[in-house]
Amino acid sequence: MKPFTKKSFVRLWTAFLLAGLSMVSFTGLSSAVTYKIGDTFGGGKVAYIFQSGDRGYVEGQQHGLIAAEADVNTTYKDAWDGDSYTGTYVWSTSQFKTENTTDYAYQELATTGTEIGDGAGNTTKILAKYPAAIYPNSAAAVAHEYRGGGFKDWFLPSKDELKQLYISKSIVGGYADFIYWSSSEMSPSVAWYHIFINGLQGDSIKSYFKRVRPVRAF
Repeated sequence: MKPFTKKSFVRLWTAFLLAGLSMVSFTGLSSAVTYKIGDTFGGGKVAYIFQSGDRGYVEGQQHGLIAAEADVNTTYKDAWDGDSYTGTYVWSTSQFKTENTTDYAYQELATTGTEIGDGAGNTTKILAKYPAAIYPNSAAAVAHEYRGGGFKDWFLPSKDELKQLYISKSIVGGYADFIYWSSSEMSPSVAWYHIFINGLQGDSIKSYFKRVRPVRAF
């Protein structure tokens, strides 16, 4: 048996080092998972992959929107009219300007956006004006309080984000043939919605009741 020389030690160390680098390289590649629309991930299903020009797009990285797997569907009694509702929510409150001049449904935020990437900021602005602790059944509040997958960063999608949810609805699934709120205002009294029957977008009085599908970004 040949003696263990310094040269042998160097060769052995080099072999271990190369093996270690190979393992690191393999591990790095295997962790770079690519998702597609409809994949279950992050507490819901991937509904949109950010494209160049979208807020949140990073070249060489994959980011997008995750939709909750189902609409928010709680049953509650509305504080204004006293009636019970299941699965439909007002945009802000059900209070009317003519009845309450200090806090009412038609107070305009004036700073909500409509583009992809605006939904989270819109939701924060809505809840700053209408806190969930006081108005727990607004569209923004129920979207933000959703806890799918244990995540706490769900929000009400913007007008353009909601459009992408409609485009991918047949792949993501679970939507109702109904009207869904976005977090984007159009004027003091109305906000944008999307009809998930025919794909049309429009604006509606904020105190009307519509469905909510929370989203989060990844």
